[in-house]
Amino acid sequence: MNKKQTKSMLTKKKIADAAKHLFIQKGYTATSIENISDATGVSKGNIYYHFENKEGLFIYVLDEWEKEWMEQWEEQKKQYSSTTEQLHGIAKHFVINDYNHPLTNVADEFFSHENSNTLIQNQLYKTINTRISYSQKLLSEGIASGEFKTDDSLLLAKIFDTLLYGLNNICRDLNMKETLDLYAKAIDTFLYGIASDDSAHSHD
Repeated sequence: MNKKQTKSMLTKKKIADAAKHLFIQKGYTATSIENISDATGVSKGNIYYHFENKEGLFIYVLDEWEKEWMEQWEEQKKQYSSTTEQLHGIAKHFVINDYNHPLTNVADEFFSHENSNTLIQNQLYKTINTRISYSQKLLSEGIASGEFKTDDSLLLAKIFDTLLYGLNNICRDLNMKETLDLYAKAIDTFLYGIASDDSAHSHD
């Protein structure tokens, strides 16, 4: 990487870091490109050179959060020896990260504000599909090891991630312990079901 590329990369990071701080402080809607320009000393034209618009800048910030989330999880997963433990662990990581992260409310505002924007929706689906692919890999490992019975790993991954994201929408009024308990119960239900042995056998 030459000096010009390095300088450009550092400028982009400077813009993104300042934007993240302002989004958290002021909210998505109230933060303008002019605010970001004032905070960084980078001209609006230069900001638009690196990011097409404010939406694109915020998506970049979200992508960086996603990378950070995955890096943290890759470290945490080392403490778990089974796929079952990893599924519980990833749910716990999902809750703690979402519950405590200062961008959570800003992201809610952003997707509510931009819910009719096709490009934004495509980006959201891309993020969700990345998570589903990761869950599928994890579940496939559990099937291959004999920990889980043979099944459609992609279908299971979609159900698992729908569970994580769906519960997130009904946990806003719960405290951390209540939310963690709910997710733990949900993962157990996903893994073991709710039918009694007799009921399950009657449908064989």
